[in-house]
Amino acid sequence: MTRTTHGRWAALVAAGGLALTGCAVGSDSGGSSEGGDAVSHQSQARDSDAQPESAATSGSADRGQGSSDGSAGSNASSGYKAPIDARIARTASLSLTVKDLEQAAAKVRSTARTAGGYVSDEDSRAATDEGGRSWAEITVTVPVDKLDATTTDLAELGEVTKRTTSAEDLTSQYTDTTARVRTKTKSVERLRTLIDSTDDLDQIVTLERELSTREADLESMTSQQKSLEQRTATAPVSVSLSTDGIEADATEEDATGFVAGLSEGWGAFTAALAVGLTALGAITPFALTGAVLLAPVLWWLRRRTARPAPVVAAPDE
Repeated sequence: MTRTTHGRWAALVAAGGLALTGCAVGSDSGGSSEGGDAVSHQSQARDSDAQPESAATSGSADRGQGSSDGSAGSNASSGYKAPIDARIARTASLSLTVKDLEQAAAKVRSTARTAGGYVSDEDSRAATDEGGRSWAEITVTVPVDKLDATTTDLAELGEVTKRTTSAEDLTSQYTDTTARVRTKTKSVERLRTLIDSTDDLDQIVTLERELSTREADLESMTSQQKSLEQRTATAPVSVSLSTDGIEADATEEDATGFVAGLSEGWGAFTAALAVGLTALGAITPFALTGAVLLAPVLWWLRRRTARPAPVVAAPDE
């Protein structure tokens, strides 16, 4: 009986151990499966979050590639490639020697109009003497993306003696001005809201005074922003045109004969006459001054000399 009881207890203990072991294994497998599911959901969430980013990245890359291809296509003819979103102010100048000044100036104007620009300044002067040079200074303003093509077309009008281009990066200045305009605009809107919401007269006067100051600052910043946009959207081109002077003959043949002698004599006579007249003109002021000063003296002396002598009576005989 005792042996049977001990055997039963041993069997129960063994069965309980096996049951506990099975529960532990099931719990571990369940926990690991739940942990696996959680990791799987997190990885899927990361993948789902990463997919829009990758799509946006690939899309921006495609757009960047497309824009770079487009800029490469447009800059293939211009030879200049500006960074994306950069604000670059560009200028150029050309010095040309042309045969016909008027015709070249007309072509400069037409080239500017063809590029969508305009003539902003022009100054010209004709030759003052035979064999001299005529020149013209013309400044045209064209869209910045047409600058290189325009300078190339202008260079074909004559012989290029000088050609310069320059670029100034205004990106940081434009970005800072734009941010200040945005901030100042919000500040003005807040002040207007406060003015509309208050009934205190003193506070309204103070707020309106501050609003006037901020609106003046905003207008100044906006003007600066538009000026920067104009400088980076268009480019001035200074064109200097000049003609070759006709060189006079270094030596001339010596003229001989009666006509040549008469011409030389006439030239000498007119030169001597000119010298004499010049001397007479130089002496005339002194002569007039002396005449004015000496005329009273001479008149007095003449009166004194012409005074009749006293009559002396003859003595009686």
